[in-house]
Amino acid sequence: MTYADIEKQALNMAGKIGVVREKARYKWTSAALLAMVSILSLLPAYFAGAAPIPSEQQNWKWEPYGPRVDEILMPVILDYDARLMALRKGDVDTGFIQPTRVAEVKDDPNIYILTYQTFNLQFLGINCQQYPWNYTAVRKAVAHLIDRDWIIRNVFNGFGVPVESAIPPAFGDWNNPNVPTYPYSRDLAKKELLDAGFTYDEKSGKWYDPSGKPLGDIVIQVPPQEQAPWLFQEAQRIADEGKSIGLPIKIEAIEFQALVSQIYSKTFKSFILYLGWDRVPTLAYELFRTGGSWNFWGISDPELDKLLSEFYFTTNITKAKEALWKAQEKVNEILPYIPIYSGIANVGFRTDIAGVVLTKPVGGQSYLTTLNVFHIGTPFGGAYRNPLGSDPRTLNPFTAISGDEWAVMNNILETLFIPHPDQVSSDLPWLAKSWTMEEIEMGGSKVTKITFRLNDNVTWQDGVKFTARDVNFTWWFIKINKPTQQYAAVFEKMIKTEVPDDYTITVYVNGTSWTYLYDLNVALVPAHIWGNESLLNQYGGWEKWDPSKVPHPTKKGLTCLIGTGPFIFADRKPGEYILLRWYPNYWKRHPSKTISLEYSVSATSLYEGEPLQVTIKVKDYTGNPLANATVNIALTKDGSVVKSVAATPAGDGTYTASIDTSGMSGDVGISIKASASIAGGTFEKAATASVSVKPAWQKYLPYIAVGAIAVVAVIAAALYAARKRKAKASGEAAGGQQPSAQ
Repeated sequence: MTYADIEKQALNMAGKIGVVREKARYKWTSAALLAMVSILSLLPAYFAGAAPIPSEQQNWKWEPYGPRVDEILMPVILDYDARLMALRKGDVDTGFIQPTRVAEVKDDPNIYILTYQTFNLQFLGINCQQYPWNYTAVRKAVAHLIDRDWIIRNVFNGFGVPVESAIPPAFGDWNNPNVPTYPYSRDLAKKELLDAGFTYDEKSGKWYDPSGKPLGDIVIQVPPQEQAPWLFQEAQRIADEGKSIGLPIKIEAIEFQALVSQIYSKTFKSFILYLGWDRVPTLAYELFRTGGSWNFWGISDPELDKLLSEFYFTTNITKAKEALWKAQEKVNEILPYIPIYSGIANVGFRTDIAGVVLTKPVGGQSYLTTLNVFHIGTPFGGAYRNPLGSDPRTLNPFTAISGDEWAVMNNILETLFIPHPDQVSSDLPWLAKSWTMEEIEMGGSKVTKITFRLNDNVTWQDGVKFTARDVNFTWWFIKINKPTQQYAAVFEKMIKTEVPDDYTITVYVNGTSWTYLYDLNVALVPAHIWGNESLLNQYGGWEKWDPSKVPHPTKKGLTCLIGTGPFIFADRKPGEYILLRWYPNYWKRHPSKTISLEYSVSATSLYEGEPLQVTIKVKDYTGNPLANATVNIALTKDGSVVKSVAATPAGDGTYTASIDTSGMSGDVGISIKASASIAGGTFEKAATASVSVKPAWQKYLPYIAVGAIAVVAVIAAALYAARKRKAKASGEAAGGQQPSAQ
């Protein structure tokens, strides 16, 4: 199964069509649109001559919250040359660089290039039910005509690894390197046909099938040359090889979405595309078993079915690998598809882009890139411009099949867990905060019991709480309706579920398998939308409706395409662009992506009755003043509010208030709370301060003291004067007496 972020890894980059989040388990990846599906590892350097990787990107440490940007703009640019030009002009922020075109951008000072080994497999997929592809000898003959070394050298400038096994080498010891091979050889191609009863008329230069009929055209379908020039070039090379031995190999150029529709309906002939794999190769079971949801080839082989069951239905990983090795040998004998190569992708970014999160040691871009990516110098806000190489046919998660369709939905829908960015083989809890898995007995049979415990702070983008009922609904919806993209064996064998409370769900699955946990990890949808049968029937039923085109039944401005993810579907102009806007109430919203406030108070100490002047400056997360904020100020005493006022806007994001302090005394707390609506979300910020309020009478102490001093001075002066007068009087009295002579 494809993990949420693995799918996102490929699709978050330019022009992709591959795996990116678990949403639809696996996706077809058209080279032009998807040559970067499922990126595995960042090679140790960028191109010599290219702009250096910015230090902000080199030193970036992933964060489990976001998003940092406000919008993701996804312009639809079908032509590869136009997409590359858009990157060079700065009209988009990222883009896949075809190996043969690296020289055009490697000296551009505004673009840096990251080089990844891709986790996807390019292959020639074959409808084994269509003549003449129904002959195994024809498939083997064509396999001998594929010169992998030439393709990697001349089409991809050496950026690729030849592959001959159905399971790419990136899977390590899951890959069997000893499968039957079909080395490039025209002579061996002819021998395959002749040994199977085909004949060749040297005179007419024609082949005849074993029944004696002239061999019909062997058709290879690829997107048009302007859409995927490298795919067309590969097909042309194979056709030329066929011509050299008289095989009538023809190329049919077909628009990518039309080809995907033919694959989906199993009316295709053969095609060269990329298949995005997940970190564990559970997809093999659906690709090659009889009736598998991804068995587009129409093959049915009892021996292969037995090996695939042994691979899938065991808890012993060693035995699973042994069975898959044998299955790969059998697949290479049947040849429902012919592996060609695993690519190395070159991804260009404008030099102001950082926050690209890479999983370690392999795995490429994490889902967290969607949350972390930003423009250098602008840590929050702005738009990330990520082009699509095709115009999505539908944005219905149960019928979408291409990577570009999921490139959109990956930002909207989420899963229970994602690969851990620091170790891709480990799981990072997401909508589920924990889980347990155990084997039990039920009715005499072995059963796998898995219990998920969910986060309780998640909401759908219309504000409805996300609960275990949504998980339960999604699983049973898949079991009942069997949508191709999600219908794995785990749903076929699901016995029952239990929802003991809003945030716990237990599922019981018949049998035991190491894959069950991963196959349950599908993109989750809201039960209150998808369970509204009258709504779905009004628009043709679950298979035909496109929820992005249907207005939300209760929330104006939303469509029925809602999820728990960081971005809301905002706008679409078919053939031109799709616009996503961030969900401000996202449950993992970045803690710093909020409003800020600065304040000042007129005094830290004042007398009762004097006005306290408070000035507040409110800004959004980009630093711009907010004129629509609501600011309230409360004065508190011993934890209780004694007075509150609303600040008045003064312009330019400034708010003022004058607060009467009558009746207050002592230390008084100042509580400032600002709130503002941004993008439909409410943001709040608080700050506290304090002021000392002194009794009003203390205000007059200086005057009382001066008065007292004056009174004392007057009294002292009066006493002094009186004393002086008394002394004088005494002196005069003494001077008036005459001496007498007796």
